[in-house]
Amino acid sequence: MKKQLIICAALALACCAAAFAQEKEPKLKFSGEAKTGIYWVQIQQQGKEPETMDGDKPLLRLHNKDDAGGDEGRYRLNMDYDNGNGFGMRARIDWENWSNTNGEQPLWRYAFGYGNFFEDRMTVSVGKLGGSPWGTGGPEKWKELEQNNRGGGMRVEWKPSFMPDRGWGKLNAGFVLNYIDGDDDDGSSRTGTLLDLLQETVIGVSYTHEFFMARFAYRLDSELDRRMRGSGIYGREGDTFIYRIEEYALRTVLPGMQMWALGDYIGVFSDSAEQFLKLENWIFAQYDPPELGNLITPFTAQVRLGYDYIDSRSELHVKPSFYWHFNIGEYSKLISVGAMFSYRQDFGEGKIYVGSPYQQMEIEPKVQLNFTSSYIALVYNWKQEYFRPSTAEDFARLGGKEPTKQTQYINLRFCIYY
Repeated sequence: MKKQLIICAALALACCAAAFAQEKEPKLKFSGEAKTGIYWVQIQQQGKEPETMDGDKPLLRLHNKDDAGGDEGRYRLNMDYDNGNGFGMRARIDWENWSNTNGEQPLWRYAFGYGNFFEDRMTVSVGKLGGSPWGTGGPEKWKELEQNNRGGGMRVEWKPSFMPDRGWGKLNAGFVLNYIDGDDDDGSSRTGTLLDLLQETVIGVSYTHEFFMARFAYRLDSELDRRMRGSGIYGREGDTFIYRIEEYALRTVLPGMQMWALGDYIGVFSDSAEQFLKLENWIFAQYDPPELGNLITPFTAQVRLGYDYIDSRSELHVKPSFYWHFNIGEYSKLISVGAMFSYRQDFGEGKIYVGSPYQQMEIEPKVQLNFTSSYIALVYNWKQEYFRPSTAEDFARLGGKEPTKQTQYINLRFCIYY
């Protein structure tokens, strides 16, 4: 009883602290993006006729391959409101299937209200959560452990003020109470308990210093949220861990130089009998030097290194890219011309095809016209990968040739940021 009174008193004080905070002007901000394009693809698997469909989609259609979903494109609307007194809301709507054929568009990615307490040292968010301070942040992987399609929750962030006051950097640590993040697909008819929900808690922490930034999130996994393994056995998929690390020191020595890493680990403490394990990591190094008058033509060079593991298959991959930027008149970086190359090599017991010199190889030249808040790009992509023959008919069709699949596409992309 005494503990309950203390908690109630603390909440009352928090509300008072917010209520008597100095008021500011309310702010409402809208932002987002609109992406689409004309997309044509050709798919040829060794031993077969060229595909007439790209899965369940036509070979020629509206589509943008630049992080715009899997359908016609993406219309995204971000809404941020601050009432000037420490309270507000944040929401994001994504509309990617413009014909609404699946009956689920547009999608609310997140929509939550928040309140800042104790002079912004604590933030409490309630609703369909997103906009996490502990996410991976991309590119290649955009993941937030509290964001899911099964329900909402409550996020509590603690941001102590004594650390920046003493020059120790900024800390943000907290937790999320929410629902399971996947389908309870084991067919269990039992009712979820409070313990099940507590076992889906997310714990997060981020730390920002003048020389680096690091953020981590860890999600527990309950017995109610189970995954079917390849053998048909259901079990806990295990806890999930994600991270992002950035350095800030290099850019002070060499302007335009950046390095960062991100990744996730699914299957921490999963069932040992039929263990599920998935690990994905990326390390990025990018050099985008500042303009030095007319002495050089600006460029952007980037190298991405990665390591993935799922069950018994490992994969190493590298993705370098280089783009020249041409200034025309008063327009800086009006035209960008360059290419990306990607190479993946798999190994281990689960290797796609034993003896393959690589798992996937890809090259992508691009010409892009850049404006202040928009771009138009023309991209050609060629990719060849090995697939796993599964039947005697597959081997007979190959006729002694290696099981490769070749994909090439042309994508005219349009994008507006607002």
